[in-house]
Amino acid sequence: MSDLVSVDPQPDHNMTLRQREILKLVVAGYVQTEQPISSAYITENFQIGLSSATVRSIFSELESQGYLYSPHRSAGRIPTEKGYRLFAQDLPELVQLPDGERKLIQEEYLKREFQVHEILAATCKILSKLTDYAGVVLAPEPQKTVLKHIELIDLGQDEILIVLVTRSGTVFNKSMFVEDRIPPDVLHKISRYLNDMFKGCDLLEIRERLQTEPESANEIFQYFPVVARSIIQNFGAVSATDQIYTSGVERLIARVGAEREESLQVLGSLYESNNAIRDIFSRSTPMEDILITIDGDRDERLGGLSVVTASYKMGETRIGSLGVVGPNNMDYVRVVSIVEYIRRLLSSMITRMSS
Repeated sequence: MSDLVSVDPQPDHNMTLRQREILKLVVAGYVQTEQPISSAYITENFQIGLSSATVRSIFSELESQGYLYSPHRSAGRIPTEKGYRLFAQDLPELVQLPDGERKLIQEEYLKREFQVHEILAATCKILSKLTDYAGVVLAPEPQKTVLKHIELIDLGQDEILIVLVTRSGTVFNKSMFVEDRIPPDVLHKISRYLNDMFKGCDLLEIRERLQTEPESANEIFQYFPVVARSIIQNFGAVSATDQIYTSGVERLIARVGAEREESLQVLGSLYESNNAIRDIFSRSTPMEDILITIDGDRDERLGGLSVVTASYKMGETRIGSLGVVGPNNMDYVRVVSIVEYIRRLLSSMITRMSS
């Protein structure tokens, strides 16, 4: 397996080398043909030095161990989720994207404005175009985004607008209420102080440091504790749920088929916070490896689906994730190669934009 790839959950290893090799041939054959693989297919297409009868015997062993199944009594074999997991754990080296696909990627990015939300939207579209599956991008987690500028604006009476601009280009707006109106000139001074104090901090660090009230005779500190408490109270709204971008979901739903009702539901509700696929992307954000999740035999909501995810970075900090949701019989080497190429490119662009 490539050192870049992790498989979740980890597959079992209680099989012989010959069984493993036959399983790999069955999976590779089914990915290519989308037809059940027979023993004749194996012996006719690969020089393995085994008879059809021996291959059928190995098929039976793999079926009894849960790696293969037969859709009909006289048909060939199809991999199970357990079989795909073992195959994905032992992928060969990644492949280089053809020049035509690299050109397509460049053209798609050049269509967009050089802003983070535009780049992320283009990224999931590129992932879907290159794989013909669903492309998904999880935007930078709000609490991990780094502050570029903060501004407090007087809205009259007892209301203040707080505007946070992050280095990734995301803007958070939230109005908050204070007991007594704070003079606009003092709000401006507090804004300037906050920029000096917190520029370069992520939102979580800002929240933690706001807990400590400054002790100074300066006029702004008469109001600062009130402002700090108001920001902390509204912090949950300021750092709301991270945004998710998708492309090609409808195409994948049509491909998965109506017999996968649970899978259709989980694909159609990616924007919900408790979605199983969204959870996989969230788990992938702090990881260095590309994560392949094939979990339909453990979670019915993921039946028939495989998820390939990877984190992307701003500088050295992993801030979000991207990937592809497709059928179990996807071309894993090609999909992983695409995800790895795109995540490196996206990390480079976001890092340049934030400097």
